[in-house]
Amino acid sequence: MLNCMDKQQIYVVSGGSGETALRMVQAALTQFSKGESATLIRRFQNVRSRDDLDRVLQMATDKQAVIVHTTVSREMRDYLDERCSALLLTQVDLFASLLDTLATYLNERPEERPGAFHVVGDKYFRRMEAIEFALKFDDGIDMGGIPDADIVLVGISRTSKTPLSVYLAMEGYKVMNVPLVPGVPLPPELQTIPQGRIVGLTIQADRLQEIRAYRLKRLGATGSADSYSDMGRILDELAYADDVFRHHRRWPVLDVTGRSIEETAGLVLDRVFGKERAV
Repeated sequence: MLNCMDKQQIYVVSGGSGETALRMVQAALTQFSKGESATLIRRFQNVRSRDDLDRVLQMATDKQAVIVHTTVSREMRDYLDERCSALLLTQVDLFASLLDTLATYLNERPEERPGAFHVVGDKYFRRMEAIEFALKFDDGIDMGGIPDADIVLVGISRTSKTPLSVYLAMEGYKVMNVPLVPGVPLPPELQTIPQGRIVGLTIQADRLQEIRAYRLKRLGATGSADSYSDMGRILDELAYADDVFRHHRRWPVLDVTGRSIEETAGLVLDRVFGKERAV
């Protein structure tokens, strides 16, 4: 195992927090077998003057580090480029090309406000993290994510739990979903979080039968699988779900019949967060 002195170094330099650049570097390193195990990332925040930059570049020269930066000031970008060339340092400008292209397209000069990028970056990475969360904790496979879940969706099969989870994840919410199956006890972990985070999903029986029958047709399933769309089974499952919801009156319950995923997602957020709903 390499110690810190032996690792190749990457200096993340920013006029703001450097959070966006740091996360982009970390994401890029996952594509290499050595990855972070062979590299040391150092972040330098609020680097806004030539003197500050010179101090960082001197350290980078001693370590022959790669410079990755999100410097929005054109003056500072030009100076950094000049100094890196003189010091034979490799530098990667994450935003220059994008800023220049957008400036030409919009016919407007960028404001060059340090720290502005991390707001967008944080939103992007929060969404990516939420999507990974939704996929990992889909369909009650793993209840380990329950403490971190913003929303938990509960319902019988084909009540749009998974697509709704992914849609909400794209809005930045960590969502997990749990299936209701007659005869299978509810996961006890559901009792460990604020009950207002849990949303029950239901649907009208005839519409559910149509959805399940279409699902079976697409899968080419026959024989015993036909019971999946049997009206008697559907009514039993819906009755079981209603009983569960009656015993958990703090769970908001939504009927998804005829609603789009977007509409249902809006209702979920209204029920869970109300006026505190985040955008």
